Amino acid sequence: MADTYDLAQTVELLNFAANGASSISATQSQLQGYLQTYLNGGTTPINTPFAGFFPQMNSQLAGGDWRVVWGPVVYSTKPDSEAEAANAMYVAYSANLAMYVVAIAATNPASIYDWVAEDGDVSPLRMAEWPPSLPFSVSTHLPPLGFKPYISAATARGLSNLLTQMSDPANQGTLQSFLKSKTDANATLVFTGHSLAGALSPTLALYLYPDPPSSGWKNVFVLPTAGASPGNAKFAQLFVSAYPQTAIEGVNQPYGFWNVDFANQNDVVPHAWNQLSNVVQPQDEAGNYPSFFGVLSQAIGSKLRDAVIAAEALSGGSLEYQNLTQSVFAPQWGTWQNTWDATTQQYQYPAEWVSFPVYTDQNPLSTVEELGAALEATHISQYFRFFNMAPPPKMATKQPQAQDGAMSLQKRLLLAAAAISHA
Repeated sequence: MADTYDLAQTVELLNFAANGASSISATQSQLQGYLQTYLNGGTTPINTPFAGFFPQMNSQLAGGDWRVVWGPVVYSTKPDSEAEAANAMYVAYSANLAMYVVAIAATNPASIYDWVAEDGDVSPLRMAEWPPSLPFSVSTHLPPLGFKPYISAATARGLSNLLTQMSDPANQGTLQSFLKSKTDANATLVFTGHSLAGALSPTLALYLYPDPPSSGWKNVFVLPTAGASPGNAKFAQLFVSAYPQTAIEGVNQPYGFWNVDFANQNDVVPHAWNQLSNVVQPQDEAGNYPSFFGVLSQAIGSKLRDAVIAAEALSGGSLEYQNLTQSVFAPQWGTWQNTWDATTQQYQYPAEWVSFPVYTDQNPLSTVEELGAALEATHISQYFRFFNMAPPPKMATKQPQAQDGAMSLQKRLLLAAAAISHA
């Protein structure tokens, strides 16, 4: 791994840092405090010190002087109760690079609201004509005919939350007002996010800056990863016209481009909603199911194939959705493993890369735990490997237990099933 990260790697690390409060259950103000602790340092939810993402990482990041200048802001659907974050966002600034980065959190794996309302609400009958009126409310109509740009109700709702439900706790106002006050013809503005935010970050950029050359900024770019399709073909065409693929200056790597959604070829999410049928193939001669993850047993393979085909059918698939510009990569088959140090009460950094078994007809993937690990690795861990970097430091949110990993993975699969069933 690199000793000093290039600009693309740096933005990608800022991207994932927006998820620092994911899976914590607390009030909205407490969640904002936990994300503040993750980014800048402080006391963790289990009352241990954490040095903070920026204090630990700035010496390795391009620019070397990043700091939070807006937020972090967390949105919860139950702000005064213990609940998980539905959305999180912050803005970081590097004076050395003259660059602002708007980083948006991915799907919170513990939030049913995220899975159902901001990921799974993709019926053509509920799509929103672009640009949607905000705050967004769903209306039911005939499926779009493809003559106008539309986005899913899920994407429109997420966009609405970012722009109408989230304001800086230090009285710096909404994201729109903050960015307007910082507009600088000598500075670059970047929007970034992963998964859910891989769809929201380009959508947010296009909503705020539909014509980047007239934005008042030197440049406006996006760097999304693992994003599902936010809308139809007309929307994709509109985005590509405004945000064409652009080489990142000084980054001569496969990931060295702005305005491209980088997608693991084995990740289910960027195949949504128009390519999901590719995830699991029909049964082979042994009765198993070839898939993105290798060969699945009959029990696991039949359920996953039925689920993804149903999800694509409910969304209208390629008839209604088209991905934004993608760059698809072949992953290394493994995952990052965090090790808990009971003495320091911290996760060791950097994490360790471990290889996965190869699943064949003789050794099929056959348990929910194995499938959950494969889903998580292909959707998260393997992106760090593609960007040639380790995941950022991990903040402890509870005392790790031996069963936590399996329980979490099972819960994620149950939540994913809930999203599909409610789509």
